Amino acid sequence: MHDSSVSSSDIFGLSVERSFFRIRYIRSVLAGKSSPSKIESPVKVAPFEYLMRVGIGTPAKPYWLIADTGSDLTWTQCRPCDICFKQKAPIFDPSSSSTYHPLKCSTPLCRALEGDRICDGSSCQYQYAYGDGSATLGNLSTETFTFESPKSTIASLNPSIRAKSSSGATGINPTKTSTSTSLSTNHVIGAKIKGIGFGCSFSNTGNMGGDGEAGLVGLGGGPLSLVSQIGSSISNKFSYCLASRHENNTMSVLNFGKNADISGPNVSSTPIVQMKAIPTFYFLNLSDISIGSKRLHIPQGTFDPSPSGDSGLIIDSGTTMTVLSSMAFSSVLKGLNKTAEFPPLDNPPEPFEACYKVPDPHRITGLPDITFHFSGNADWKWEPRNSFYIMPKNVVCLLMGRSSDISILGNMQQQNMVVEYDLKEKKLSFAPARCSQF
Repeated sequence: MHDSSVSSSDIFGLSVERSFFRIRYIRSVLAGKSSPSKIESPVKVAPFEYLMRVGIGTPAKPYWLIADTGSDLTWTQCRPCDICFKQKAPIFDPSSSSTYHPLKCSTPLCRALEGDRICDGSSCQYQYAYGDGSATLGNLSTETFTFESPKSTIASLNPSIRAKSSSGATGINPTKTSTSTSLSTNHVIGAKIKGIGFGCSFSNTGNMGGDGEAGLVGLGGGPLSLVSQIGSSISNKFSYCLASRHENNTMSVLNFGKNADISGPNVSSTPIVQMKAIPTFYFLNLSDISIGSKRLHIPQGTFDPSPSGDSGLIIDSGTTMTVLSSMAFSSVLKGLNKTAEFPPLDNPPEPFEACYKVPDPHRITGLPDITFHFSGNADWKWEPRNSFYIMPKNVVCLLMGRSSDISILGNMQQQNMVVEYDLKEKKLSFAPARCSQF
């Protein structure tokens, strides 16, 4: 949990650090080389990430886990726990579940761990290390996961877009389950899916647990991820809508399968590019950037992914802040300073590179929209409230950082946008929405 005495600027400074640690993690991955047709999970805002609610085990125990499209392994802390961070829910006890099964090293899921696998005898263990020194170690196992629906799902998000809503939930292996929802800490009712490969972590060190999470759901494109494991049963698609941190209601929803479909005149689509050597990451073809109505004319090929994956742009719900390759970021700063109605501060507070003093930081005027132009004529526009972070004394700072190689579209800039991943068609669709109304 966060210390209430810590200032908002200090908290965001930590989130920026986590964004750059995330880049290090991605670099380390790059170097290392009858079923439900629709499922839902509530999603809530945390200071750095977005958390989705899942039930684990039989009987199902509910946990809030980070929704992460930039990794594959789903894991939670487990008893007996040698080193564990603080979490709000009781730590998962596999001995209390009738459906928990540890995996052997010979299983396909264990082999999918590749360089992160530890085989001691016949049991399959994993160790994931992150750029900031954080690490998780545990046993790869299978378990029944339960996805509870939010109390209500709103089909009509706004006049320009519709997302399909479920009216029931069907269990993967045996029969139709109850469609009611319990938010009790002791019981979860919903769509049950048996045999999900996940990590039962007994040692976790470093910068974890700050958002109250109990672990992570891997939504990447690799064979170990949740969406890959249940892919055919959900038509290989999922979507989410990340509620704005500026609104009072910060709950939204993550949909799998038929619920994930979005349509409407304001929906844009662009290809998803996945590299065979590194299928985890969802690369997008970013062709140019506009500041206000002015194109920056970023040199062609700047964001092209390389075969090794050490360049290009990925979309990642687990990274807080958007980061761009150094040349593109410098172009953004120049364009912003030319367009803004206010001069930039001479000495912006760390870790920011561009800050402005504005009349009203809660109703930002005089600063431009920023638009990412993706292939397929798909334009992703951010309003200033998604582009700038509010600091004391009417100062706002650009929510973007500089990277020496790979670029990332982070979750701050995905707020109030419904985003659909159609992995069969290799297509990302998105449209503006009031995500708190999901």
